[in-house]
Amino acid sequence: MFKLIRADLYKSFHRIYLLVFMAVMAALAIFINSVFASMHTPLESSLGTVPYLLMYPLFIISMFADIVTAEENKEHTMKNTISFGISRTELFLAKIISTILVAFSVALVTVAAYMGSAFVLLRPESNDISSLLLNLFLRIGTALLIYIAAAILATLLAAVVQRNAMFTFAYFGALIVPVLVLKLLNLLNPIFGQIQNKMLFMQSQIIAVVPQAQLVNTVWIALIHIVIFTGLGLLLFRQQEVN
Repeated sequence: MFKLIRADLYKSFHRIYLLVFMAVMAALAIFINSVFASMHTPLESSLGTVPYLLMYPLFIISMFADIVTAEENKEHTMKNTISFGISRTELFLAKIISTILVAFSVALVTVAAYMGSAFVLLRPESNDISSLLLNLFLRIGTALLIYIAAAILATLLAAVVQRNAMFTFAYFGALIVPVLVLKLLNLLNPIFGQIQNKMLFMQSQIIAVVPQAQLVNTVWIALIHIVIFTGLGLLLFRQQEVN
């Protein structure tokens, strides 16, 4: 499995558009703090903005699954890997790990650029921001679990759907359509509203506003999604005809 992951990472980081995307995200992070600096915004306000931005990466996770899995599936090269005796379970798990590592690399560069530029360009109102940083990283860590669940969902769809356009629509549909359906069903029975709130899309939106103690609920919901998506992905990929 290590060789599969290493090969995926090698191919992924030799794609120009991934490196360009990393640079754009880092530049955007620095630009936001440059705007804050021009407005004489304190450091605390910049750091306090981050939790409200954590919902947006959910929509770009599919890009990393596209790079690692969907493109290989489209080019029909995945069959070659299986023909070498690699089990489908090992291949699917390797794709999940590779997708997570690629996404994590982009996230690390973006967060480092944001935090670094914030501390360089902005001044704190207080000499003690340790509690603010602790709260911030707890919310970022919780969001990472949601992203991992989303990466597994995206890998599942990338392995099953063999057309890139359809894969992207399937990913966004899997995130948003159940929420819309449950919202309509909530008009009939409030229990559907409770189920709606457990969806990844909804959980990514509440990370910024729920009390710190309630983040554990999001952690458990993300872990349950991780288990469900991994099990479902393994089941479907084992039955999938790989061309």
